[in-house]
Amino acid sequence: MPKAPVLQIVEVFGPSEQGQARPYLCRAEDGHLYYVKGQQTNRASLWREWICAHLARALNLPLPPFSLVQVDEALIEELPRDWRDIGSLPAFGSRKHANAGWLELGVVGQVPAATQRDILVFDWWVHNSDRIKGNPNLLWDAEQEAVVVIDHNNALDPTFQTAGFLENHLFSERWQALTADLVTRAQYEQRLSDALPAADLAFDLAPEEWLWENPEFDIPAKFDRAAALAVLSRCATPELWRTV
Repeated sequence: MPKAPVLQIVEVFGPSEQGQARPYLCRAEDGHLYYVKGQQTNRASLWREWICAHLARALNLPLPPFSLVQVDEALIEELPRDWRDIGSLPAFGSRKHANAGWLELGVVGQVPAATQRDILVFDWWVHNSDRIKGNPNLLWDAEQEAVVVIDHNNALDPTFQTAGFLENHLFSERWQALTADLVTRAQYEQRLSDALPAADLAFDLAPEEWLWENPEFDIPAKFDRAAALAVLSRCATPELWRTV
């Protein structure tokens, strides 16, 4: 199968002030601004972002458009030395959402209940503990009064703890009513199962460079595809809702 198209970066504005992965704000050849995670992070983070973006899109979550992007080596040479860690290999780009800022706790109540449930179930499914009350990793478009879902570099976490997730997730108060409703549970099981093929698509479309941890391509990436698929395949089993 052909790999996903790669947008060329034409301008790098510098690293974002927020975000553990230190994404760079860049302009791509399509004219749009993207937050770019490249070689300044590890391959596992790129795989997680790429896979979860495909899954979130399949579920119709409010996710910004995303793409593979790349900075040409000639442009890298023109950057300040401490910006060059973005690298010249294919990277993950998430389009900058206009009119959006970080979601504040004061507006959480304006997020529709259905959207809260969708995000909660999605994060539970992909083992993403990185959406907590103190660091929701969500944006809020005040003009549209809409939430924007971002940042999945810590998903598919092999150290995922169910108790910590249910205690700390931003929308955890929705969990009890959601799981008590067998009809709602069945609907989510179907939606997740329908979205699951997007994970295989993401694997097929990903750049071959991500299979290697280093630029010399002699150290395999520290990302376990089989383990990730095992986590996601829970959607078709009773294990999806198991908390102990």
